[in-house]
Amino acid sequence: MRLFFYGTLMRGSCNPVASALHERLGPAVPARAAGWLFALPDPEGWYPALVPDADGPAVQGHVYEALPGFGPADLAAADAWEGCRADGRGDYRREPIVVSTAQGPVCAHAYVWNREVPRHAVRIDSGDFHAFAAKRGWPLFR
Repeated sequence: MRLFFYGTLMRGSCNPVASALHERLGPAVPARAAGWLFALPDPEGWYPALVPDADGPAVQGHVYEALPGFGPADLAAADAWEGCRADGRGDYRREPIVVSTAQGPVCAHAYVWNREVPRHAVRIDSGDFHAFAAKRGWPLFR
């Protein structure tokens, strides 16, 4: 299994879920997904939302390969962190998408926004959530 992360689950994110996941994920491979990226505010920090669109610009992130030992509990922890609900009514849904890497396209699971984009969301035309937030001094959701 491969996972495409573009925000608070990327390696180096300062949250306990990301730290635990990356103990059982391979090295980061730079990747891009077609779609739109938005930043959403929360009292605990900003977080990103990917809206897939084949005609959209590139969303920057990394693909990680699940290592032996990565299992259902890890996936459940990531799903819970992202507000991905079994009934399909959460903020995000996990779905396989095709992402581009230097080695070519690969299929990876990604957390995509599962709601209408709020009016207060900020579109990130560069597709790079971390650089966008850092440039503005925005704290990241932890």
